Amino acid sequence: MKSREFSIIPVRMGNSNAYLVIGADITFLVDAGVHGHIHNLETTLFNNGLDFQDIDFIIITHSHYDHVGNLGEIKKRSFARILAHVNESEFLKEGYMPIPKGTSPFSNVISWMANSFSSSRIRYNPVTPDILVGGNCELLTGGEVKILTAPGHTSGSICVIVNNIYAIVGDTLFNIFKNCFYPLFVDDEKTLIKTWDKLLCTGCETFYPGHGKPVLLEEFHECFCKISKHHYRY
Repeated sequence: MKSREFSIIPVRMGNSNAYLVIGADITFLVDAGVHGHIHNLETTLFNNGLDFQDIDFIIITHSHYDHVGNLGEIKKRSFARILAHVNESEFLKEGYMPIPKGTSPFSNVISWMANSFSSSRIRYNPVTPDILVGGNCELLTGGEVKILTAPGHTSGSICVIVNNIYAIVGDTLFNIFKNCFYPLFVDDEKTLIKTWDKLLCTGCETFYPGHGKPVLLEEFHECFCKISKHHYRY
């Protein structure tokens, strides 16, 4: 059976990316950006002949403010079902998730300051997810769209695999520094390296991060080799 074809459209929403995925019989959104930037999604929908009501699912890679800031409003306007990992559920319901520790002295200071002095800025309107996953699963029968658990940045991070070619990865990868895709903030670095290894084994060719432009397989693999050697040295 021939696989469905999908278009993956990046939507810049503040300092992070959401992704609108359009298929012949399903449309879903991955992440919901920074609060106050919903107009960017509205424009993208309009340019593709769609409206909010055409969104069937909203998949949340993790529950930090810059990925769920517009989630409540999008849910209200679309009636789409929200899918998230079970470990992210209570954060979504509370409307707050602390920033993980930094992976460098600089980002460690940012994390400490955000959690200590700017906690109101990283809060968002609480939302109750409709679908909770605790492991890898298929969104569509046939395996064209799969949910891959991806702990590391947070314990409940997930990635969305489309046709085993494209991976929408949230903050499992960052692409804001040249030739290095390691996240600025990570809850568990050893677990993240294992997740990277798992992602590389999916067969995907392009990885769509929450911050920055898409990453090609060759680039990701090269960075993985450098990072894993550094970590396994200790």
